[in-house]
Amino acid sequence: MTKKRRFSLVWLIPIVAAVAGAWLVYTTFASRGPLISITMQSASGIEPGKTAIRYRDVQLGLVDEVTLSDDRQHVVVRARMSKEAEPELREGTQFWVESARITAGGVSGLGTLLSGSFIGMRPGPGAPKRDFVALESPPVYQVDVPGKRFVLQAEKLGSVSAGAPIFFRGIQVGSVLGHELDPNGQDIKIFAFVSSPYDGFVRRTTHFWNASGIDVSIDAGGVDIRTESMQSILIGGIAFDTPLAASGSNVAEDGAEFPLFASYESIAEAQYTVKVPFRVYFEGSAGGLERGSPVVAMGLRLGEVTDVHLEIDPTTMSMRIPVMMVLEPQRWQVKGERYKTPEAMHQAMANWVERGLRAQLQSGNLLTGQMQIALKVFPDAAPASITTEDGLIVLPSVPSETEQLTDKVQAFLNKLDKAPIDELVVDLRNTVKEADQLLASPSLRKGLEGVGPLLDSLNKTSNAARATLDGATATMQSANGMIGADSAMRYDVARLLKELTSTARPLRTLSDFLETTPNALILGKPLPDSQ
Repeated sequence: MTKKRRFSLVWLIPIVAAVAGAWLVYTTFASRGPLISITMQSASGIEPGKTAIRYRDVQLGLVDEVTLSDDRQHVVVRARMSKEAEPELREGTQFWVESARITAGGVSGLGTLLSGSFIGMRPGPGAPKRDFVALESPPVYQVDVPGKRFVLQAEKLGSVSAGAPIFFRGIQVGSVLGHELDPNGQDIKIFAFVSSPYDGFVRRTTHFWNASGIDVSIDAGGVDIRTESMQSILIGGIAFDTPLAASGSNVAEDGAEFPLFASYESIAEAQYTVKVPFRVYFEGSAGGLERGSPVVAMGLRLGEVTDVHLEIDPTTMSMRIPVMMVLEPQRWQVKGERYKTPEAMHQAMANWVERGLRAQLQSGNLLTGQMQIALKVFPDAAPASITTEDGLIVLPSVPSETEQLTDKVQAFLNKLDKAPIDELVVDLRNTVKEADQLLASPSLRKGLEGVGPLLDSLNKTSNAARATLDGATATMQSANGMIGADSAMRYDVARLLKELTSTARPLRTLSDFLETTPNALILGKPLPDSQ
């Protein structure tokens, strides 16, 4: 009878080891995250097995491999992500290489100088995805402090960059997060952040403007220099404020969009939204007139020039300068009327042209030589009326003041050129020669010898007349001293007249008494009646 084999406990050791190994392999693969690929322009600073992928400074992956794309134009980075990062790998997720860089807000990424570059990550919305294209530059900054984000629309970026400060009445209340080109390619979106509680001052009627550098303007009040701070001069910045009349408007919501004005002065210009085009032709030189030159009336701006070019007629070989300009009717009032339609303005301009309104080139700035168009009434101007070309109203013009002065000088020179200058010079020479001969003649000299005694006699007569006049003056002064306002004689005469007046008063009373009682001289004054 054969013996039954019993299971040896020794076999438990390899079985347990195998189970543990299988479990370890399972847990290792089960805890591994997905493998992703990131396409980049270059692999500068990227090292397999060392370069990490981070989000909020937390490592979520590690670069496994760096290879070239099939077309050899890009770099493909393959990285192993952690399990907890898998839900964040979606369509809108962004990757970029983070390294030390200098921005307007300061120096960032200094830690990469010691630890090396890393790949930044920002999760986004969308469907799950494993292939991504890295950004060439870091995206818009993210902030974790209370406040609001706003989008500013600008035609040009200027000196505004990520990290540039945002000011409110000279106080820094936020910063620029970043910018991007609008899909239409016409505008630039600037992402601004205003921290709490200053975000409550941003209202729907708030104005944002570029506060970079120094704004200098010269007007009748003198030189006006405007700047927010030394920081804005060096690295640029943005400022905002709300008009006092609109300070009660609603507070702007997070993500609200605003236009970014080029300067503080351009805010006032933006209120003129109605622009009516006109055309003017000038025959003479228009040097110094360019796009943006002002159109004025009585020194006040009414619009601006939009285009200036030269027009040549090949048939007549004549040249003229058509100038396109726009007038902004919101800049003036007509009997209380503020805003006008283009049609009403055309009719008004037609009436003014019939009364002598003309366009004239004038000097706008003596230092720069800039010219401007002045709309001015010339009562003596030749009759004219408005015309229409290509749907635009054409205003009549008159020569500039310089051209008028030049024409007058040229007319004078033409008259002077026609004058008989040679004959006049000959006649003048003959006159001078005859005068020399007359002065040199003996008869004139003999006649002048008798002039001496005559002059002596006249001199003596003059001296005698002067002495007589001096005597008369002294007599008048003496008489003035006798009867002047402060003279003694005048005082005595006044006192005498006063005493005569006092004496005449009782004489008048006596005369009246004798007139009523003539027998008083004989009988005496009657006694009063006894009671």
